[in-house]
Amino acid sequence: MNLKIIDYFKEEYKARFEEIHLQEIYKWKAFKCFQDNWDINSSEFVSMLEKSLDKTANLLVSGNYWPKLMLLETAETNADEVQELFHQLVDEEMDLSERILNFRKTMKNISAINFPDKNVYQDDRAILVYLCLIYPETYFLYKYTMFRDFVEMVDHSYKPKAGKIENIGQYLNMCDMIRNELEEDQELLKLHKNRIDEDCYYDNNHTLLTQDFIYAVTNHFLQTPIADQAKKIPQSFSFPKSVLITEENIIVTNKKSDFKPRIVDWAGQQKQKHKDGASGEAYVIRFETDRLKKLGFEGKVTHTSVEAGDGTGYDIESLNEDGNVIFIEVKTTKGKCSTPLYITQKELERSIQEKENYYLYRLFNYDKENDTYKIGIINGDLTKYCQKPDNYRASVNVNKMDKITK
Repeated sequence: MNLKIIDYFKEEYKARFEEIHLQEIYKWKAFKCFQDNWDINSSEFVSMLEKSLDKTANLLVSGNYWPKLMLLETAETNADEVQELFHQLVDEEMDLSERILNFRKTMKNISAINFPDKNVYQDDRAILVYLCLIYPETYFLYKYTMFRDFVEMVDHSYKPKAGKIENIGQYLNMCDMIRNELEEDQELLKLHKNRIDEDCYYDNNHTLLTQDFIYAVTNHFLQTPIADQAKKIPQSFSFPKSVLITEENIIVTNKKSDFKPRIVDWAGQQKQKHKDGASGEAYVIRFETDRLKKLGFEGKVTHTSVEAGDGTGYDIESLNEDGNVIFIEVKTTKGKCSTPLYITQKELERSIQEKENYYLYRLFNYDKENDTYKIGIINGDLTKYCQKPDNYRASVNVNKMDKITK
């Protein structure tokens, strides 16, 4: 993803903020209405649902698109089933893709009995609206055509395909990265905060703001001179040479440090780690895509941690020079290579299983101006670097490493 294009569109978004705000503020009002009325355990589920969705307007009704109408009609005939379906949809212990597919399939089956000649309209777009309304600080409003157009405009590495459930995970991951860029702009955050009044829901995590920006790019800037100008902005980074990190370069410690009470912003730290992790994985996707293209392999890089979840023990699937699958775990820091990294039990187990096909990519020394990292690679079983159960702390001994090519 070309961050310079994101910055360019961000400036245009701020310049036209008031105009866009007047057209899109209904979304914040719809979320406020929903949050004020929603009660998943209500004994009057249908009337509660109708009140909650009262101001959703274009979110669930547009042109020949009628998910709100069909949801309410289905709820009137099968209130208990629809209420239970929402309980399943919001169960965060279940895989997101499974929840979406289950909601879609069950609503279709119910409607086939009661409304055999009608389109149920409960697609990915509508289901993400429900999830966003219920969990407004977690999810992002989704539309396939919006996602498709946006990735083309900002040169994103993932290319969505119509009907694929994998699009959802990739879209949410991309939104996280866009949000990170928007949150660095204090002028934009101030504009956003000032427009929210008592009739609006204020999205503390800037989820609605992020989607509003993406929507503005694809609907207000598409097919305009602004978009034409953005296409001319070159991607400035060039990939560095990667360096193999060997066993003698690794410092492993299981020593317990002396405890000294202090205030720690754990939420802030976790948010930053998530931000750096997403940025690093996106970088390695580009790096591997570029590497495989030079080898004659195209379209062979899979962002596994997004499509299958974090429980696989690696983040990315790619190919080696012989065309065999390799498994890549990405560990990112914007600081020095010697900054400690942590290896989970699942990552350790996967490295043992895959051995020579398992790679740990250590990204470090981030250059924001050029959007580049330096890369160190550890290949093979990670057991020799790990001495503690569950989580393992390791760092690179920079003094013993060969000088990394700049």
